[in-house]
Amino acid sequence: MKRAIALLTVVHRYLGLVFCLIFAVWFASGIVMVYARMPEYGAAERLARLAPLDAAAIKLTPAQALDQAALGDAPSRIRISTLRSRPVYRFFVQGEWVTQYADDGSVLERLTPDAAVDVVRDAFPAERGTARFVETLRQPDQWTIGMRAGGPLHVVSLGDAAATNVYVASDTGEIVLKTDRSSRFWGYAGPVMHWFYFRPLRVKGELWYNLIVYGSAAGCVLAIIGLIIGTYRYSLSRLRAGVSATPYVGWLRWHHYAGLIFGVITFTWLFSGMLSMEPWGISADAAPRRAQVVAIRGDGVDAARFAIAPQQVLETLRIEHGLEARAELTRRAHALDRESNAEQGGQFGAVKEIELIQFMDAPFYRAQDQEGRTLLLTADRGPALKDGFTEPELRAAADAAMPGTGVQEAAWLTRYDGYYYDRAGERPLPVLRVKYADADGSWLYFSARDGGVVLRETASVRPVRWLYHGLHSLDFPGFYQSGWLWYAVMITLCVGGLLLSMTSVIIGWRVLRGRRSEKMFRISSEARPAASDYY
Repeated sequence: MKRAIALLTVVHRYLGLVFCLIFAVWFASGIVMVYARMPEYGAAERLARLAPLDAAAIKLTPAQALDQAALGDAPSRIRISTLRSRPVYRFFVQGEWVTQYADDGSVLERLTPDAAVDVVRDAFPAERGTARFVETLRQPDQWTIGMRAGGPLHVVSLGDAAATNVYVASDTGEIVLKTDRSSRFWGYAGPVMHWFYFRPLRVKGELWYNLIVYGSAAGCVLAIIGLIIGTYRYSLSRLRAGVSATPYVGWLRWHHYAGLIFGVITFTWLFSGMLSMEPWGISADAAPRRAQVVAIRGDGVDAARFAIAPQQVLETLRIEHGLEARAELTRRAHALDRESNAEQGGQFGAVKEIELIQFMDAPFYRAQDQEGRTLLLTADRGPALKDGFTEPELRAAADAAMPGTGVQEAAWLTRYDGYYYDRAGERPLPVLRVKYADADGSWLYFSARDGGVVLRETASVRPVRWLYHGLHSLDFPGFYQSGWLWYAVMITLCVGGLLLSMTSVIIGWRVLRGRRSEKMFRISSEARPAASDYY
């Protein structure tokens, strides 16, 4: 046993020399990530800054627009939005967005830098006089790595006190990202440092992937060895004899105690972080299969089926009878939230965007206001307002999504469960959860808001949810949404892990400087077994 511990000690020592600083960076950046994420241009801000849709400005129906655009394939998505106050159709075809003006049918050409500045000035009127072009990105910068954007990105500075930069996709004219001095600083101190998202490394995808996966695996080995040594060295008999339970002195004593307390969480964070990379075929994919989407939505949006023009939809939604009519629209928009834990307030406002959707061969318009509230309107008749899809309608969709497959359980959820949830309460409720009796152990979640499959879970994926999100973010039902308690535990554990790592950094620095003979590295002569040669 002595020889085994001696060998493990040597391995632990030299692995620690390599990883001690990396561990410290992971824990320090993890503290930042409790509060900060990468810069973004959020959905709420995007909707708020869009101009409202004007029914009088829309001259083309979806079918007419598609005929003029001559895209070839049927689009998988169609949105009606605005670009500089002009109505536009946005068609998603073969993985790319094509933008066409809904007033004259012209297809948007790639934006020039000056046109991008005009887009930003319209979206940020307070900075209209100070906005200026900075550069055109043809390769990703630090903040756009992995972003799917339409064409090169034009970067526009707002010229404000916050040093805000806005990124505009040249092929679509949409704002896709906003950064400022604060979000860049905290984004770098948190996610970039934590994920090793340094641009020169991250753009080399395979190298970055291997460093994270195999570095995390080596870290797991380091943590396990440390726990074995630490447990072996801890002596209750010494403690009962009135002396320290650890044979170490100096910084090694602090490292021993910190490892005993925080070593397990260090291992679980390393292990779960490795799983986030989906190594060795381990998948956490929760997207529905294409066949399931097609069974409900159809194979592409058939614009010819939308007999009701968007102008009629907007007229139906237009407020004509004062606050009474506005309150009725709001009641309909939130009828599905009355029993949920995601209550929304306010009144349904001006329509900012409309999406054309299909559900079980029936076309619908889904209107969205500046707060993200949605309403469904029939597109083949009426138009008539629809509060959402009923449980029987969603059960029919569930049968179509998995034809010939038995159903073990179907539950109408008005609260989140352990798989379909959102800490901010923004995921729509209610949903129909259907558990199928297939070989994969599939669960599908159908949204009453739009009828789509919002989550797919299988027997092989469900454990990954707990091993990754559960262990890495302490994402357990009830506790994850507990507010201050979750924050307190996360910060305490991160600080403890940081202290453990910093003792390793100090010890490693002393080892590298050849100062192993100092008192901080001595082991008491009363230790069992005597192992003064190990450090």
